[in-house]
Amino acid sequence: MTSIRLKLKREATKWVQGTPRLKCEICGLDVDLPFKCNYCEHYYCPDHRLPESHDCSETWRVKAVRSARTVMAPPFAQEAKSVLLPPRSRKGFRFGAAEKNHLILGTALVTSAGISFYLGATFSVPGLILATVFFLTGFIVHELAHKYVAQSYGLWAEFRLNLTGVLLTALSIFSPLKFIAPGAVVIAGPADQDKMGRTAMAGPLVNVGITMVLLALMPAVGRGSWLFDAILAGASINSFLAVFNLIPVSIFDGHKVYAWNHKLWAVLFAVSLAMTIYTTFILHPI
Repeated sequence: MTSIRLKLKREATKWVQGTPRLKCEICGLDVDLPFKCNYCEHYYCPDHRLPESHDCSETWRVKAVRSARTVMAPPFAQEAKSVLLPPRSRKGFRFGAAEKNHLILGTALVTSAGISFYLGATFSVPGLILATVFFLTGFIVHELAHKYVAQSYGLWAEFRLNLTGVLLTALSIFSPLKFIAPGAVVIAGPADQDKMGRTAMAGPLVNVGITMVLLALMPAVGRGSWLFDAILAGASINSFLAVFNLIPVSIFDGHKVYAWNHKLWAVLFAVSLAMTIYTTFILHPI
């Protein structure tokens, strides 16, 4: 047994001696057992093993939850702590566990607000249901568009409720004044003005797209039917969502789009405004 151990020790010694030593990428020190950073995946000596010690380029993946958390009561409240964001990826949608809860409650609030928004109109039951579906689609798809584009750039993006938005949306269900914005997509990670502009533009752009599709369907349906009225209501609310979010003020998507590309913002805003005027004041939705 002793001879076997000595033989294994000699073989191990030969392997270590024959293996090239790695250098720390900061100080250049030769290291037999270097530390591999979990974020940038480079090798460092003991003195430079921590992300803050080697100015790690991937420390954006470690962030405080504060920017992504909400002050909602349980089960939506989260303690302030550090979390490791998922590695950058360009593969499809990724939804976090907390995000799913926020989306479910947000969907319920927007659906309720949408029903109350159309209750005063002379819709039939099928028309009310379909108009509410278009209403909800405009909100959900708008937010998911932001999320998809941000994640395609390798950024962290998740939908989060906002306490003020939730309260105002809940009040809108019972009030004639409507403020329907229970939350938004929170984005984190290194992004330049180009990426942020494209991400911000995605939301209003899908609303414009939905409006165009609904307007194209209207001639085939024919004026006067409940289906026509529901489609027109959907086109009206989606065009309004587009132009409203394109307002070039800091809290809206329009601010980022305008800062990124003035001309593109002007074209998109003009199209959205024209659609809003056409669907709301010319076609006279119920």
